[in-house]
Amino acid sequence: MAYFSERDKEHFKEQGYVVKRDVVPLHLIDKAVDVVWDEIDADRDDPKTWIDAGPRGNLKCSTHPAVRATLTETPIQDMCEELVGKDTLAVSNYTFAKMVYPEGHDNWTPATQMHMDGYTCEGVVDTFAIAVTVNINHIKPRSGGFTVWPGAHKRAYEYFKTHSLVNGLNAFRNERGAYCDLPTPIDITGPPGTVTFWHHLMLHSPGVNCGRDIRMAFVSRFRLKDNNEMRFETPDDMWEYWEGL
Repeated sequence: MAYFSERDKEHFKEQGYVVKRDVVPLHLIDKAVDVVWDEIDADRDDPKTWIDAGPRGNLKCSTHPAVRATLTETPIQDMCEELVGKDTLAVSNYTFAKMVYPEGHDNWTPATQMHMDGYTCEGVVDTFAIAVTVNINHIKPRSGGFTVWPGAHKRAYEYFKTHSLVNGLNAFRNERGAYCDLPTPIDITGPPGTVTFWHHLMLHSPGVNCGRDIRMAFVSRFRLKDNNEMRFETPDDMWEYWEGL
């Protein structure tokens, strides 16, 4: 059974991401959400305590079996391999539980913490192939949703053809170091179980949360099994190692 249509695959190639609904079943999500709430420093029954709560970063419960099951007991890796190639992927990192807490105001602005995973520190290259962001609760507009800059992956790839990988974010900066000529960002919303599949060179960021609820999402990344042998390669065709496309 195919998970992606040809239109889905073309969207992924051109925009750098594709969104699919109902990938993770609710019974797995409900168990994972209970685990997440046990770690959050807030009262689950009192939304006033959710504002600017914590902890931040990757929650310690990221390794909990109920959290990890949203990846290991779902078709997510099979879906990634439909795009990249059957039996080509290994898990680069399992679920990172990432919260975006409400800020308690309505002054929403577009996301500004844009980055590419693996290129956040100058001089460091930690490549992978494809990643997924899983909505664990219902993400509404302007409520901290996963944000992508469509097509940014192609711009980064063209840059790497003639520049070092160790200065990745310079693909989007001018001579003064400021980001320039970026596409309009897309704030990805949707119910629990919604999964965004995204290219490893996608420029992305958490959104600004002017909503009422905590944005709950899990992020996992997959690398090619022979990633270490090709991590510094930039072939003329960016899809050379993507058999599914």
